[in-house]
Parts: sequence; structure tokens; C-alpha cells
Amino acid sequence: MFEEIKKDAIFYERSGGSVTLSGGEPLAQPQFATSILGLCKGAYIHTALETCGHAEWGIFEEVLKSVDLLLYDFKHMDPMKHKKYTGVSNRLMLDNARRASHKLSIPVWARIPVIPGYNDSAKNIEATARFIAEELGNCVKRASLLPYHRLGETRFERLGVNYSVSTSPPSEEHLQELQRVFERFGLPAYIGE
Repeated sequence: MFEEIKKDAIFYERSGGSVTLSGGEPLAQPQFATSILGLCKGAYIHTALETCGHAEWGIFEEVLKSVDLLLYDFKHMDPMKHKKYTGVSNRLMLDNARRASHKLSIPVWARIPVIPGYNDSAKNIEATARFIAEELGNCVKRASLLPYHRLGETRFERLGVNYSVSTSPPSEEHLQELQRVFERFGLPAYIGE
């Protein structure tokens, strides 16, 4: 894999891009993540990790040693609702976000999927913005509001799997309202980026 990555090193350098591990969840394969990110970092290739941070701290910390930018997903701030919608509580993920920002000072791009009827309430959005601004501090360089879309529905349909999310994409006006909440907390907020 690294031999393929090295072929594009000039592209990364000239474009300001990076090698980004995303998923699924890259922390589900921590040995691979640690290895490939370490090789990239050793070759002076910028690295990024997109994660929700659901891993034991020791595993996460080891992977983060070779990460230049952390793309951190925040799905819901209420632990019970987070568990209802994702199958796990958010406590470990929030603790790991705090640890990563305080212990390692890695630049963070907070990523918030906006799913109407699930996590887009004023209460949850404000709690998310407050946590990011107050708990993660200066490490956060941006907050990205990622609107729900229906692109996965046809894929599930072709596989014969029931698509359990029943909602519509958020309106542009609603996204702008949510963006203003993050901006009130002093966070640079972007829609769809």
C-alpha cells in the first residue's frame, strides 16, 4: 500500500493534500492505521485520520502519533440517544476527543452529520458546539456541518437491506441556522465541507 502512496508524493506536496484514512472506522484496524500513517509521516507526507474516536485510549493515542490532522465526527451529544442511533454510548468518544486535543494538540476539524429528526435539534446542536468550543479549545480549526443525503438509499435497496433512516435532507435555511450556532461559540463553521 505504501508503495502506491509514494507514487503520489509530489501530488500531495504540490496540492497541500494528504493521505487520509477514513472508513468505516479506521480505528477498527489500529495496527494497519499505525503502520501506514507512520510510513507516510516518515516520508514527510501529510496525514489525516477521519474517526469517531471509538477505541481504547492507548490504541487511539498510538495511531495519533503519526497524524497531522484529525477529522473527528460528532453524531449526538446525548449518550442515550447516541447509543440508540449508533449502538454505543458517546462517552468514550468524547473522552478521547478531549484527550487528543489536550495531550497531543493535533489540529481538529470537527465534523457533524446533520440528520433531521435525529440530531439537528437546537438543544443537541448547541450542546455539540459548546462541547467543541469549550472542551477542545484552540485545536479546533473548523466545524463542518455535513447535511444528510439519500445517496445510500439505492445502494441498500440493491442489496435488499432495509434502510432504517426515514428523513429528508435538511433545508439550506436550517443549515444556515445551525451554522450561526457554531459561529456564536467562536467556531469557523462550514456547510458541506
